[in-house]
Amino acid sequence: MKVKLLAFFLVLLLPVFASAQNVKFEDYSEKAGVAFKGNGKGVAIADYNNDGLLDILISNKGGGIRLYKNNGNGTFSDVTKAVGLEDLGYCLGSVWGDIDNDGWVDLYVPKGGVYEVETNRLFRNEGGKFVDITDKAGVAGIVDGKPAFTYGAAMADYDKDGFLDIYLANYGVGAKNILYRNNGNLTFTDVTDTAGVGDKSWSWSATFADVNGDGWPDIYVANGRYPAGEPNKLYINKGDGTFVEMAEKLGVADDNWSLGASFADIDNDGDLDLYVSNYIGDNNLYINDGKGNFTKATKNISGAPKDHWGKGPTFGDINNDGLLDLYEGDCKLANQLYLNTGGGKFKNIINTMPALKCETVRTKGTVFADFNNDGQLDLYVVNWGAANKLFINKSKNPNWLEIKLVGSKSNKDAIGSKVYVYDEKGKLVGFREVVTSSGFCTQPPKVQHFGFAKAGKYDVKVLFPSGKSVEKKAVALGQILTINE
Repeated sequence: MKVKLLAFFLVLLLPVFASAQNVKFEDYSEKAGVAFKGNGKGVAIADYNNDGLLDILISNKGGGIRLYKNNGNGTFSDVTKAVGLEDLGYCLGSVWGDIDNDGWVDLYVPKGGVYEVETNRLFRNEGGKFVDITDKAGVAGIVDGKPAFTYGAAMADYDKDGFLDIYLANYGVGAKNILYRNNGNLTFTDVTDTAGVGDKSWSWSATFADVNGDGWPDIYVANGRYPAGEPNKLYINKGDGTFVEMAEKLGVADDNWSLGASFADIDNDGDLDLYVSNYIGDNNLYINDGKGNFTKATKNISGAPKDHWGKGPTFGDINNDGLLDLYEGDCKLANQLYLNTGGGKFKNIINTMPALKCETVRTKGTVFADFNNDGQLDLYVVNWGAANKLFINKSKNPNWLEIKLVGSKSNKDAIGSKVYVYDEKGKLVGFREVVTSSGFCTQPPKVQHFGFAKAGKYDVKVLFPSGKSVEKKAVALGQILTINE
């Protein structure tokens, strides 16, 4: 009887082990030249020089940011000084976004400070070189006449006027968050009070996401402070320039000490589910019913540690099977890698790839991105006081598709766009929303990556923020596809 039971359980676990065996990550940190050792906080991914390759910007809590240019041959070059971003000192959750729709991503840098809080900085990208336009733009992060200690920033076009706006998650007791509206002329207006999004909790990060599917970007704020934390906030966009806070009503007022939050469609039903990383208390998974009502489903994650300091979650389909997997940065024990086994369930398989644990290291921001354009998602991990890690995915699964979007009536970056992929029978097999902030002090790439359970041709539908829909029929896999609005 024992032998039969063992065989039964092995059969149940076989698909998980088989999927794990199809993935192989190798540590390329030193070889690639991105094993930066400092007080790393976050990472922001973008193609800052428009050469078709994803570059890496590291937010560093002391010692300035680092911008690494992707050389396209497996190596990166530190171009921080050359592009005009040197000597920025204390930097936190930076974010890229094309604020003037000129086709070059600009950079917003939250500053914080050690002995004295510094003003945040906004840099305009002028053909691959950066110029500080903070004072003219009016986005220094001033609250009641003093610089706010901003931990994380996010961009989205909250009013759908075609220009990216900026939201700041501010750190400290009673520190009010800020929403800057883009005026379309390289200046911004503080509309926090009018919009009703001035959360005065102790905020660590924020992200825009259309949680109820009405076409308007909402704002989720991760809050918390020792010893117990504070409820997170979910501001629902009413479409008239104002928001209403509904976290408790919608089931996501996680009151642990939250640091990072990531939205993703983990069950391929066309809506955004939520994962919250908590420094104190369990990390939590919430399933969206499609209307913005969430149900806690943390029990769907097996193998999660009981004693941890969760911090940096990132989603991505690491084995190209059509399901989004999850990597969790941990500040106490070791990082986790959760394979999506279907039905909204995950299994921790980190022991099959021990290098990805980053044990005895305090991990902060993490991100999946395809740095070599081979259709396999690589992983970058930011560590505190230890070398950062770049893990290259050496898998060879050809069933992938990557989609770049270019807005026209909508913002040029197409932030807030939704991408749907259907099989030949019209069944939805993948959904993504383009965002600028996810996890902890992290920006994922704008390029949307999809994996597929089987080869074939698939239909793609893109819904841009303007409401314009673009469809591509019978798209072949194994390519990077650009779709213009």
